[in-house]
Amino acid sequence: MTFWSSQTLTSRLPTLIDPFDSTQIAQSSYTLAIGNEIFITKDYRDNNSGHTKKILSQNEAFTIPAGQFAFLLTKEKIEIPDDTIAFISMKASFKYKGLINISGFHVDPGFKGKLLFSVYNAGPSPIHLRHDQPCFLIWFSSLDHPDSNARTGQGFSEIPMNVLNQMSTDEIYSLQYLTKEFREVDSRVSSKLNEIDSIHKEITLAKRVVWVIVVSIFSILLYFSSSIISVGKFVIEQKEVLANVIEYKAVLDDIISQKHTKEMQTNSPAIGESTPKAVSNK
Repeated sequence: MTFWSSQTLTSRLPTLIDPFDSTQIAQSSYTLAIGNEIFITKDYRDNNSGHTKKILSQNEAFTIPAGQFAFLLTKEKIEIPDDTIAFISMKASFKYKGLINISGFHVDPGFKGKLLFSVYNAGPSPIHLRHDQPCFLIWFSSLDHPDSNARTGQGFSEIPMNVLNQMSTDEIYSLQYLTKEFREVDSRVSSKLNEIDSIHKEITLAKRVVWVIVVSIFSILLYFSSSIISVGKFVIEQKEVLANVIEYKAVLDDIISQKHTKEMQTNSPAIGESTPKAVSNK
């Protein structure tokens, strides 16, 4: 397998590339331009973005938003001889912006038609392009023999509808957008966790306060219960003492009453006995 030099490209490509421009040959490669037909997936953050193919006017600009796919048809028609295989890529200046070729990296022997590049903007920012802008590179390499199973049939002349119908219409987001969304979700979750932690601390403090109040009330009730029991016991004891005093008083009153009765009986004359008369000195 031998890659074609710039000299070989200059001599052979005029019959293989239409339209051909010799100024696009450099470092053993040929630079292809963006054609007039494109398709860009819908950017759901932009209500004005579409999800259909578009025909560009001469030098008309367009944008591939971050995280979106696009089909780009080349301006040139390519013919690959049966004894040749080609390799394709994008210019480094677009790669640095995050534009990635996901359509493949070679062109089959026998291919005839425009090349259809499927690209993805993996960068953080929109990529601005225009019709007829040099964008893609192609290298040619000779095979040891003509390929007996070379490709037949016509290649692309427009973006096929069956290819577009296979594209998903679901929302597509870039890694940067997803990262931003993740950070925002993480920030909201952290905020909620802080709120929950604050509420948990408040609940814990409230529980401690309630516990202190309950213990205090219990201690007060226990103290007053003990005091009430002591007062009750004191009242009962004093009642018993009072009963004993009353009993002692009753006994004393009875003794005093008996003594008084005896004294009265001793000092009173016997029945039938007259009082002695005074002796006269006369």
